[in-house]
Amino acid sequence: MLINGPKQQSLFSMLYSRIPEDHILKQISKAVDFSFINKMLENSYCLYYGRPAKEPEMMAKLLFLQRLYNLSDEAVIQEAGLNLAYMWFLGINPEDDLPDPSLLSKFRKHRLQVGTLDEMIKEIARQCVEKGIIKGTGISVDCTHSEANTIKKVPERIMKHLARKIIKAMEEESPDLLGEKIR
Repeated sequence: MLINGPKQQSLFSMLYSRIPEDHILKQISKAVDFSFINKMLENSYCLYYGRPAKEPEMMAKLLFLQRLYNLSDEAVIQEAGLNLAYMWFLGINPEDDLPDPSLLSKFRKHRLQVGTLDEMIKEIARQCVEKGIIKGTGISVDCTHSEANTIKKVPERIMKHLARKIIKAMEEESPDLLGEKIR
């Protein structure tokens, strides 16, 4: 069951004022509005039945923190419970409970299908282009490095290479020996 509603800040949220304005998470939050995630994933949750689910936006932000700081599921939950900047970024109060680390795995597998994740990335990129953070003038297509076939020494290539060397050497020694047919 997905619960959407306003969030009330607690007395302890005054601690968030100690986070510097130039902190990377504050800069990211200013640049990207993650609120579109709840709307995008609302069809994957039941609105009326079941126990209340953790907010999709918060779960996606946890995954974002996990990638940004190269943390495991357990480590990101542990850090989010201790680090004020993480709590502020997630939009939770310092005394709020965080999800179990196993929920991150379930969220990745069951809620974020390939199409949904692609749509999230496109929306984040669109927002960054709008704000001039990145330029929208080019496109990058799967930049996977793979071994080229040009280095592999197969017998046919070796023979062609040797034949070229032989012909070149013969032309240098006696240019009139080779006829027009070979060239």
